[in-house]
Amino acid sequence: MANPNQTDTLTQVGPGTKVGALFRSIWLPALLSSQLPHAGCAPVRIKLLGEELLAFRDGQGELGIVQANCAHRLVPLFYGKVEQKGIRCNYHGWLYDVKGQCLDMLNESNKAVCEKVRITSYKAVEKADIVWVYMGEGEAPAFPRFPWIDLPKSQRNATVWIQESNWLQGMEGELDSSHVSILHTNPSTLATSPVHRPYSAVDLTPKLYAKATPIGLLAIARRRADEQFYWRVAQFMAPAFSSIPSVDFPVGGRAFIPIDDHNTYTWDFNYYTKGDLPQAFLDYVGKGLAFPPESEYRPHRLNTGTIIDTFVPVRTAENNYLIDREGASLSSPTGIHGLNDQDRAMQEGMLAVEGSEGRIVDRSKEFLVATDVAIVRARRKILDIVKSEDSLAEFRQAIQDGTAYSVIPLDVVSPLAEMDEFVDAYQAELAPQATAEAPV
Repeated sequence: MANPNQTDTLTQVGPGTKVGALFRSIWLPALLSSQLPHAGCAPVRIKLLGEELLAFRDGQGELGIVQANCAHRLVPLFYGKVEQKGIRCNYHGWLYDVKGQCLDMLNESNKAVCEKVRITSYKAVEKADIVWVYMGEGEAPAFPRFPWIDLPKSQRNATVWIQESNWLQGMEGELDSSHVSILHTNPSTLATSPVHRPYSAVDLTPKLYAKATPIGLLAIARRRADEQFYWRVAQFMAPAFSSIPSVDFPVGGRAFIPIDDHNTYTWDFNYYTKGDLPQAFLDYVGKGLAFPPESEYRPHRLNTGTIIDTFVPVRTAENNYLIDREGASLSSPTGIHGLNDQDRAMQEGMLAVEGSEGRIVDRSKEFLVATDVAIVRARRKILDIVKSEDSLAEFRQAIQDGTAYSVIPLDVVSPLAEMDEFVDAYQAELAPQATAEAPV
């Protein structure tokens, strides 16, 4: 249970907030490269950490992420024209390059004025078919060395969609292994998603543990597996990245990147080290059964009034997630189609803090139990990181070379019954993996 002050600290991400500063310490996925398919294409409206931004690729192919509005009369640059050297506002013809510098003003004869005008811009790079942005001050850290970041395109994929809740609600779902055996499991068939062994459908009361790592924690679940134990270890990396184990399918993971205090970009990453992504996996996710949910790419007006261009799930609270209470669900007794649809139905509908427009959970009213240990520890980890300038500086130092993000999850059946003994036995696998440097 979190008190109101802790909830405010954990959920507020705008400029000047503590957790906002944490997110501004790392490289954030901003949009898919496919949303900006070629030089001079239409710009994309995004919002990150409460800031309204515009992503564009100028006529030379250079990437820019800048404030969404012209400095002159604050009209939206989205309706402007992308030119060879930047984007030109359609109202009075002010031209901005990818660094936010004004290059030309059609309504001003004194061209020296241009040199005095610069709009907010952020460093953007492309890696793994994703446009990443660094929104902090000073020199950016090395790029995070996720295990999938330099794999061939055929061995990885990334998707993104909007979740209409605070970022923390989504992230905490990654640390809750017990819900998989209930929300995502059909008891009549003992069927779980292909990332789990059947034991997840049989043992509904796993023993959960949390063990600290330099920038996050291990979220560990132990279930009975006949005469042995089924161990699943997910990796949480502050502030909002996860790596989730898989038994048959590619390894998965998520990132919950705040649009603002009330909305979230949910990112899903999958990778397969054995070769190309299996066709069975592609077919499964293509039906919207897992991540991403079935979605439509279109302009979307947020509850705050801002319009962004993003992938919007077909199943939402407005249509009750198309729940079919009479029909047989493919994966769950809920009657809700896919894993993420099921998650969002729970997370977007949690009891909210008054005044949050239904988007931020009132954590002071929770009744937490032993299986919530990883959630409690993750909240504490984030609060510890942001409690002072010194603690935040320590985190920034820990991620400086990018290796802290080069971790993998674990899915193992073992005779070992004690958590500490198990972690010691698999320490080499759970520690950051040696990877080549990922330049930016």
